[in-house]
Amino acid sequence: MPAPVNFVLVAWLITQGIAPLRKSDLVRLLSGSVMSQEEMAQLVRRNCLSFTPTERDRADFQRLGAEAPVLAAVDACARRARRPAVMRPRVAAAPPVAQSTPLPQPPPPRAPPPVHVSPDRSGFVAGGGQSGPAGQRLPRALVFEARDSAGKPLAGQTVTFTGINARIEPPSLATDVDGRVRVGVTLAERSGSAIVLAVAGDVEKQAAFRVTVGAVSQLVVACGASELSGGGRVVLRPDTVAELRVTARDAYGNGARLSGLRAATADARILRVQRIAEDSVAGTVALRPDQAGTTSLAVIANGLRQYVTVTVPPRAAPGKTDCP
Repeated sequence: MPAPVNFVLVAWLITQGIAPLRKSDLVRLLSGSVMSQEEMAQLVRRNCLSFTPTERDRADFQRLGAEAPVLAAVDACARRARRPAVMRPRVAAAPPVAQSTPLPQPPPPRAPPPVHVSPDRSGFVAGGGQSGPAGQRLPRALVFEARDSAGKPLAGQTVTFTGINARIEPPSLATDVDGRVRVGVTLAERSGSAIVLAVAGDVEKQAAFRVTVGAVSQLVVACGASELSGGGRVVLRPDTVAELRVTARDAYGNGARLSGLRAATADARILRVQRIAEDSVAGTVALRPDQAGTTSLAVIANGLRQYVTVTVPPRAAPGKTDCP
């Protein structure tokens, strides 16, 4: 075999570490290898052989130039291969035995005892009893606390809120490490009372609030059963006395307290304001039409102004007064 091939073979054998040598590997080394007899013997002793050499094999090696060091190394490998290998089957058989024998399974984890929210120790602890104008958010948060029968705070307990005449933000929340949740409360549009219900497990609690009337945003002027707000018109017959009813409302239509009621006509010859009466709920403006014509009436209260157009027909004209 040419020398370059043997160089490659030697390099390959060195990189193989302790892989046993095949008979073909040893034949190539002896057939013109650059390695000395002692180096080949060391390689055989270190890697040993993947086969059991026979007498014929030894004769072949000798014909190829194997000397005493190499032959001694080959004989040593042969003696090691002929040693009793009692333990080797055990080692090889051990993994299947281990695999066939099922390992004992750990017992399943015990389920934690059920957690119950105590109706006696749970409930609203802050934020209840507030009052505010309709449509407004209350300044203080509503706080609910969940505890078990021993008084221990229950973390991660879902609490669901329902508002009656109120909106809750957020409507559902899990308790923190102290067993508490905090939600915002926005009062609805109807004045009066509002209630917030909280449900945690089988426990239901409620907190009450008061919804007050908001700021007055409109005056309502009515003639009999008809509202004249927003530039309304009315016909009043001469020589009669008609009464307009005036009320105040907030932005949501809740009745508000009326204050400072006044009225004025643009032309007193056509229409005169005869009397004004006022209480906390409503007021009246009594009007006396005199001569035919059309004029405007300004109704003023709570810092707001409402205009009504009043027409007085001639005395001979048929018809009835709109506000008897």
